Amino acid sequence: MKSSTLLVILVLQAVLVMGIFAAVAKENAVGESKAIDINPGQLKCCTNCNFSFSGLYTCDDVGKKCDPVCKKCAVVQTYSGKQYKCTDTFLGMCGPPCKK
Repeated sequence: MKSSTLLVILVLQAVLVMGIFAAVAKENAVGESKAIDINPGQLKCCTNCNFSFSGLYTCDDVGKKCDPVCKKCAVVQTYSGKQYKCTDTFLGMCGPPCKK
């Protein structure tokens, strides 16, 4: 009797854990439905171009405005006030280094 009760408890616990993992995966859109938004363009210039092991690049430059090629421009608060950073991911290089 004790072993069958223990078995039922273990099975119910496993079902509960699998349900939690399924809910988290659905909420985070893990799997085929989640796609990386890649900008096929090239920035006019980028001094701080960062490569990731996925083969994608991002530009960490912060300036007075974003390049017109940029699809997602984020506001960055700095000591000198608001500036802007392109948060796009590029397949290939970001662009040539900027001239100061």
